[in-house]
Amino acid sequence: MNAIKKGLPSVFTSLGLISGCLSIVYAISHKDLNMAGYFILVAAIFDFLDGMAARLFNSISAFGKQLDSLADVVSFGVAPAMILYQLLILTLTKSSPDFDYTHPNPGQSVLVASAFLVAVFSALRLAKFNLDPEQVKNFKGLATPANAIFLAALGFMAESSREFPLKDFVFNRYFLLSVIILSCYLLVSDISMFSLKFSSFGIRKNLMRYLFLVVAVILIAATGLPGLAPVIAAYIIMSLINNWFVKME
Repeated sequence: MNAIKKGLPSVFTSLGLISGCLSIVYAISHKDLNMAGYFILVAAIFDFLDGMAARLFNSISAFGKQLDSLADVVSFGVAPAMILYQLLILTLTKSSPDFDYTHPNPGQSVLVASAFLVAVFSALRLAKFNLDPEQVKNFKGLATPANAIFLAALGFMAESSREFPLKDFVFNRYFLLSVIILSCYLLVSDISMFSLKFSSFGIRKNLMRYLFLVVAVILIAATGLPGLAPVIAAYIIMSLINNWFVKME
């Protein structure tokens, strides 16, 4: 029984890694950004479960931490980068009638390859996280699952038949390049981002967390899974506001 308890977090981590691999398959082989996004969300659920199981069964280990980071590089680094890659391909296809994705010109090659900077900076963020013992109650920089969910939501927008305020931007190369640059910066920045882990349930200590959860529920209820993009944007903005209030105290 003890062996099962100790091994359960690694099982969840492995299932999250498989989910990330399936996301990559759907993004590249099937060009299905909905399924690619769904598997990123499934990976995020398993990422939550492995941490919860490790704390619940007191089985936190250096091995588990390293395995978790390696899995996260795939599920929250490479997988969302593949979604971005396909969005850039779609953008070039829509804006350049003569574009041939099998034989892109040098400028187009650089553009689509820029998507993989997200994978690189996600790996840098995870390495930085592993070496920083202070990131317990709050994160420094945007966590890789949050960044991956934002990028998955752009894929949901692109595939949706509904109209959204940001939908036209999803097929704009300059918008996507801005997203790549901002994502890379936020991943490795030292900006404090509040964690959603509750040490207590008092309103005063968790006001920003409760406000964020309310905003998230409203946005997702109103727009569905594409609403995850503004949810993550709201999380970043609310973290900046929270930092300002902390400095004022």
